[in-house]
Amino acid sequence: MNLKSKNNLKKLIMVSLFTAILFVQEELLTFIPDVQFTFMLVMLYGATMGPLYGSIIVVLHVIFDNLFMSTFGNFWIMAPQLVGLLITMLLGYLLRKRSEFVIAIGSVFAGLIYVGLYMLVNIYVLDMNPLAYIIADIPIDFLLITSNIITVMFLYKPLKKLINENLNNEKKIEDLFQEIDEQEKSV
Repeated sequence: MNLKSKNNLKKLIMVSLFTAILFVQEELLTFIPDVQFTFMLVMLYGATMGPLYGSIIVVLHVIFDNLFMSTFGNFWIMAPQLVGLLITMLLGYLLRKRSEFVIAIGSVFAGLIYVGLYMLVNIYVLDMNPLAYIIADIPIDFLLITSNIITVMFLYKPLKKLINENLNNEKKIEDLFQEIDEQEKSV
C-alpha cells in the first residue's frame, strides 16, 4: 500500500468514526428535546479537521439522520439542518484558536442561526403564526443554547486535547491532515 492510499485510509477512518459518534450521540439523546453534543462536536470537528473534512462529516450526518428519521428527501427539513450545521462547523474552524468562552458564544450564535432557519421554514411550510411559533419555541431554544454553552465550556477543550494528542500518536490532527495534503501534492 503506497503512502497516498494509507493517508486516504486514515482520513476515511477518522471521518467515519467522527460521523458515527455525531450520529449516535444525537440519537441517544433524542428523548431530551435539543439537549445534545451536536453543536460542540461539529465545531470541534471543524476546528480539528478543517472545513473540507468537517463538511464531509456534516453532510454524512445530515444524510444518516434524515434516513433514520424517515425525512430523507424532504428539502424543507434537510436544507436548514445542512446549512445550520455547515455554518456551525465553519464557526468552529474560524474560532479554533480562541478560548472556550468565545467558542461558547459562537455556539450560541450557531444555535440561533440553526433555530432561525427552522423557524423560517416551519412558518412558511406549515403556514404558522410567527408569533405563536416563536413563543412556543422559546423553552426548546433555551435548552438548545444552554446545552451548547455547557458542552462547549466543559467538554470542548478536553475532547480537542484527546483528539489532538491520543488519536494520532501525540500528533495534532490538523497538523496530520496538513502533512498528508503536502505529501499528496509532492507525489
